[in-house]
Amino acid sequence: MLPSSRDDARALALIARYGRTATAFQALGRGLSHWFPPRADLQRDDTGLVAFAMVPGGVVAVGEPTAAPDEAMAVAEAFVASARAAKRRVSFFATEGNLAASPHFGRLLLGEQPVWNPQHWRAQLQGHRSLREQVRRARAKGVRVVPLADATHHVQGAVDALLHRWVATRSMAAMQFVVDVDPLGHASTRRLFAAMQGTRMVALLSMAPVPARNGWLFEHLLRDPEAPNGTAELLVDAGMQALAADEVTWATLGLAPLKGPIRGWLRVVRALSRPLFNFAGLAAFKRKLGPERWEPIYLVYPQAQGSVWSVIDVLRAFAGGSLLLFGWRTVRRGSPAVLRALEWLLIPWTIALALAPAAVPWFPHTGVHTAWVLFDVGLVIALRALRQTPATAPRAPRLATGLAVAVTVDAVCTAAQAVLWTVPHLPANRGTAGLVVVLVACAGPLLAARVLWGLQRRLRSLRSAPAR
Repeated sequence: MLPSSRDDARALALIARYGRTATAFQALGRGLSHWFPPRADLQRDDTGLVAFAMVPGGVVAVGEPTAAPDEAMAVAEAFVASARAAKRRVSFFATEGNLAASPHFGRLLLGEQPVWNPQHWRAQLQGHRSLREQVRRARAKGVRVVPLADATHHVQGAVDALLHRWVATRSMAAMQFVVDVDPLGHASTRRLFAAMQGTRMVALLSMAPVPARNGWLFEHLLRDPEAPNGTAELLVDAGMQALAADEVTWATLGLAPLKGPIRGWLRVVRALSRPLFNFAGLAAFKRKLGPERWEPIYLVYPQAQGSVWSVIDVLRAFAGGSLLLFGWRTVRRGSPAVLRALEWLLIPWTIALALAPAAVPWFPHTGVHTAWVLFDVGLVIALRALRQTPATAPRAPRLATGLAVAVTVDAVCTAAQAVLWTVPHLPANRGTAGLVVVLVACAGPLLAARVLWGLQRRLRSLRSAPAR
C-alpha cells in the first residue's frame, strides 16, 4: 500500500514555502491524498509534498512535487519508488518545471498556460480595444465587482446558487481531480471577487496563491448563463488590478488543454470532443486577454511506463473512476451533441419503419403501423426544436418535459406491443433476427427517455435556482 495521509496544515506550510507552480495550491483539493517523503530521502531537514489521486493500478500526482527546487527531483523519484513498491503506475499531471525536462521521465505536451505580469496589465488593457469594450459593456449593464473578505453564510448561499446554475449549463458530467470546482475551499487563503448586478451574484472569481513565484492562479471563473457580456473580462480586470496594487508580478489563468504543438492524435481528440468541451474556445478566451507569454504544460511519467497507461490513468482521475460510467453520466445530461445523435439515429429508423410490412407479425393493424411512423416523424422534428432552443429559454424545460413524457409512453407502448403481439407471432424461421429487431425497438425509447429526463432536470434547475 502506498503510504499516504491527508494533512492540510502541513501541506499549506509547504505550499507557502515552496509553491511555485499553478497546481501547488490544488494539492488541497477534495478527494486527494498527501504523500510526504521520509526525511532520509532528502539532503536537508525540510520535506516535500506530492498530492495524488488513486486510480485502478496507478496513482496520478497533481503537478510536480512541492519541495525546494533542488530537491523536487529526489522527491519525485522517491514517490515513484514508493508507488512501484505498491505495484502501481505513476503519472505527474500538469508539470511545468525541472521534472518535465528530466531524462528519467518521458513527457507528453498537454497544452499551454498563459502568463501575465499584473504590473503591466493597465497599459495592456489601454492598448486592447476589444477587451476594453467588453469591460465597458458589463459596466453599462450595471455589473460591479466586489471583493469578498470571507465566506459568510450569505456568500456561501449565493455561491452555491451560482454554481448550481453554472453546472447546469455544462454538457459533460462533473469531473474530479484538479478540475473539481470548490471555489470557497480554504477561502481564508484565497482572493475572492464577486460580480454583482443589483443584489444578484452573476459571476465569481476565486484565486489561489502561488507563493514562491509571487503569483496567483485565477483558478475558478464561474459565470451565470444569463450574466451580461463582458462579465468574465470585468472580473479578470478587477483581479489583475488588485494584484498589481499588491505588487504581484506573476499570474495565470491555468492550463489551456490541447493548445500548442500537441501530438497528432491529441489534435484529433480536440476536434472530436468539441460538442462536449470546446478546448479551442477556452484557449481563445485566454488568448483574448493578451497574455505576455505561454508556458508549456506536460504529463510526465517514468520512461519505462510509456504514455498510453499514463493517459488512461489521468482520464480515470478526472472521471472519478470508471470511464464508462462517466460517459453514461455525460450522455444522460442530454447535451446538444447527444440530442443530435438521437435525432440522426431516429431518421434511418423511421425510414426503415415506414418501409416495414404493415402486417403480422410486426403490427396488429395497418393503422398502428401508420401511427408509429407519424409519431417518429414528429419526434424527429421535436428533438431538433429542443436542440436548437437555448438552455435558458423559458420554454426549454417545458419542451423537454413534453418530449420526455412522450418518449416514456413510447417505450411503454413499444414494450407492450412486443410482449403481447410481436414476439408471440414471430415465425420460427425469423426467431433470432426478429428478437434482435424487437430488442432494438424496445431499447431505443428507453435510452432516449433516460436522456430526456436527465436533460429535463438539468433545464429545470436553471429556472428553479436563480443566482441571488
